[in-house]
Amino acid sequence: MDKSGSTFTEDLQSFEFPLAELHAHLTAAIHPALYWKIAHNQGFKLPKQHYNDFYKHIALSVEKKTTMKEYFDTVYHPLLNKLSSGTFAVEEAVYEILSGAYRVNNITVIELRTNPMKHNFNGEVDLDNVIMAMLRGMERALLEYSELSAGIIFCLDRQFTYKNNEIIVDKAIKYRKRGVVAIDFANYDTGKFKFKDYVKLVDKARDAGLKITTHTGETNDTNDMWDAINYANPLRIGHGIKAAYDKALMKEISKRGIVLEVCPISNISTTAVKDVEELKFILRTFINNNVKFCINSDWPAIIKEAHLRRQLQFLRDQNILSDEEIAQCTKISFESTFIPGKGLAAYL
Repeated sequence: MDKSGSTFTEDLQSFEFPLAELHAHLTAAIHPALYWKIAHNQGFKLPKQHYNDFYKHIALSVEKKTTMKEYFDTVYHPLLNKLSSGTFAVEEAVYEILSGAYRVNNITVIELRTNPMKHNFNGEVDLDNVIMAMLRGMERALLEYSELSAGIIFCLDRQFTYKNNEIIVDKAIKYRKRGVVAIDFANYDTGKFKFKDYVKLVDKARDAGLKITTHTGETNDTNDMWDAINYANPLRIGHGIKAAYDKALMKEISKRGIVLEVCPISNISTTAVKDVEELKFILRTFINNNVKFCINSDWPAIIKEAHLRRQLQFLRDQNILSDEEIAQCTKISFESTFIPGKGLAAYL
């Protein structure tokens, strides 16, 4: 799986090498055409009458930017999470995302993250039924594509109550042997969330065999990253780009061997990174300070041309990473996956 050196460089020219995707969100990995299909199948009224207008309404790009908070509050949570709720929607979505990632991008390892409570119509659909539908979608993809390996990460929510987040952890533990491989902390903070309140819950998940990753250092200051490291002790950090501005933090990340899940085009499209020049500064700073990172898509279907292979091409075209550095990032991705084995056999 780990391709490096001259062989990888040759493949890079033709973009045929296998990839590992460790940071992609279910809601933002659903192609707009599938959202359109689900909406009409389920009888949902959409904010736009015509498909092209709907696509423009939900899509982002490096040219059409918005803040993460604004997009979450106006599109992601009220519209896309609703459309991707229920057993039919999540099963079809997970199947199409995983199988499409393999067919289109030759992604052979993919971890898909989601908060199952965002896909059960605010409790109207039984949570276990929603989770089982997600796992059925994953199993269908793994059965059809034997070279594909996949796992699901459950996201706790910074805006949820402790009780609701505890339910998510309990469900992650319950379905660990069926394909739930880790927990995460996601969503923007409203000022009430503290990592130190979740030490026991994180330990409970870890003791049950789940891995830990957490969103931090994307749009907030590095104090949150320090708290994530000290209280959650994650193996990986989602984004983590603000660490480039804190030398002591980079030293600690390097010392602990924490891998940053960097999502370049997403960070520019959501204004977490100002422009290409800042992105280049961040990644070069990480390399110069021995901070391990891998490249991911984050929102591969909602952000235009943001699928994983395009991310790598973008970094090369902008002279941000060399072919050898892209090879190293890909190697780190394969080495850092939480998936316990190959294909469907990982959970049998």
